[in-house]
Amino acid sequence: MEAKPQWLRSTKGAPFTGIGSLEADILAVVWEKEQTTVRAVYETLRERRTIAYTTVMTVMNNLVKKHLLEQDKTSIAYVYRPAIPGREVAQTVLESVVHKLIDDRTETAVSMLLGLDNDLTPEQLDELRSLARERFAA
Repeated sequence: MEAKPQWLRSTKGAPFTGIGSLEADILAVVWEKEQTTVRAVYETLRERRTIAYTTVMTVMNNLVKKHLLEQDKTSIAYVYRPAIPGREVAQTVLESVVHKLIDDRTETAVSMLLGLDNDLTPEQLDELRSLARERFAA
């Protein structure tokens, strides 16, 4: 079995089932901007929720420690970049949830995900069908 990514390991003994809501919000902003500062992330998040600048800074530093963000300290304001593409993080989190909570039953996970199809457009459903055909054609 391959080693878990550093950011996926549980440090308190509890099973890891995903990243926190604030971590996810911060990562989404950084992925969108590609490189940014704590101030820019704070300003973006502040439009959606009440949050302190120091909270954003602490979480971003924690994301650096988890190897989800890279930190460039060469300028006065540190610049942050994604260390891992968002799609890779999402896939790893999903695999972890399936493994921990659904006992590695991929068909159960797929069934649950397909139950969320109410929000999908017909084009997105067609794309999913196409991906499934490609993946399972044998």
